Amino acid sequence: MKRNRIRQLAICFMLACAALASVPSAVAQSADAVSEGDPAAMRHHGIAGTITAVQDGKLTLKTFDGKTATVQFDSNTKFVKDRQPAALKDFKVGTPVLVRGEAAGESNWNATLVATRSDARPGEMRDALGKRFIAGQIKSIKALQITIARPDGQTQTIAVDETTSFRKQDESITLADLKAGDYVFGRGEVKDGVFVPAILNLADPNMMAQFGQMMSSGAPSQPKK
Repeated sequence: MKRNRIRQLAICFMLACAALASVPSAVAQSADAVSEGDPAAMRHHGIAGTITAVQDGKLTLKTFDGKTATVQFDSNTKFVKDRQPAALKDFKVGTPVLVRGEAAGESNWNATLVATRSDARPGEMRDALGKRFIAGQIKSIKALQITIARPDGQTQTIAVDETTSFRKQDESITLADLKAGDYVFGRGEVKDGVFVPAILNLADPNMMAQFGQMMSSGAPSQPKK
């Protein structure tokens, strides 16, 4: 269960960053593949977090659910900053990163890619929320319209259409499987003034609370009742 929450939060963060065009296309494609339940992507997608220590061959991260993770890298690991090739020296303590690789235990990863963007700040995510991705708790569903209480305190009504896909972890679901009280997240775009998700994923309440905390400079968020 904890691993699923970590994976879901990493997916949410990757989708947000991909929506902001803040990561290279390989990572954006990985985010899509993970959210759509691709088994290979599930095994190899990686994690997201903030660097707390940099050592020879190893990064230590604080993940977005407050855990500690160790990321091993070698000469084959690619470092990317602002969509351009980078070096280890470009990654400092405090840098938010996306790590793509393979799990080597509950909190250890062998990285094939470490990516960041200098302007991928929580404020940028707040600006994109509701425009390029959506996250929050469903308050009501009327036909194809879903009203969502977002983690920034705003309420927004979005619309799904025939292009929207719905996911629950590794499974495909339908709009009928969603209900008021569920937490969701997904990427999409504004069409005719209304946000339309391309993918809408069921989310864990604790994950959504952590995502709210990630975007906020204040106290930790709490799931809405």
